[in-house]
Amino acid sequence: MKHIPRFYLKTDLYNGRAVSLYPSQIHHACTVLRLSPGDKVQVFNLEFGEWDCEIIDVKKRQVKCISRLRENREEKGPVVACSLINPKRFDIFLEKVTELGASEIVPIVSQYSNYRDVNLDKAEQKIIQASEQSQRLSIPVLHRPRGIADFLQEYSSNYRVLVGVERCGNRKLWDVIQEKSAFLIGPEGGFSEEEYSLFDFYENLYKFTLGANVLKSETAAMAFISIWREKFS
Repeated sequence: MKHIPRFYLKTDLYNGRAVSLYPSQIHHACTVLRLSPGDKVQVFNLEFGEWDCEIIDVKKRQVKCISRLRENREEKGPVVACSLINPKRFDIFLEKVTELGASEIVPIVSQYSNYRDVNLDKAEQKIIQASEQSQRLSIPVLHRPRGIADFLQEYSSNYRVLVGVERCGNRKLWDVIQEKSAFLIGPEGGFSEEEYSLFDFYENLYKFTLGANVLKSETAAMAFISIWREKFS
């Protein structure tokens, strides 16, 4: 079966409507994939579902909606908060947690973070590309970076905050995970003593172990969401 490119658009989609792709999308479709007017693409968003379309005007970047393939639907997933790490590894983190179904992604600036900021436009493009590839209808919400204290104040009242800690006894993730969970991942250097002390102030925060091996941040995130999917999806 011929591969049909999928593109995420923030616009209303309905039968017969002509919509404009973003410049990078039409470049990929027509320059990289060498598609031309009359060729098929698919466009989607959570509110209007997924549509079969055909290219009608390359210069105007326009495609026309022909038929709906999937209705809009609820896509649930956990929150994943990750301390900023090496940008290449952070890109891998963004891609994989998007593919696995994260609903929100929160970059964290912790005391031992080697990086203090992230290019949000580039990060959002990485998330959109991963959503297009993985057949999602929704796009995870990408937040601006914040400190651990701000993150805990915002999320601990509505989510069970889970923190993976190396060699943290025998408490397993499976035993403490809930459907409304937010997973907090530390930086390469781990959390500081001050941050560990902060954890003790929150009753809805649970520390657990992911096993005897020390995992990279992106690996820990994938393990967490895989377990969440197994239990709740």
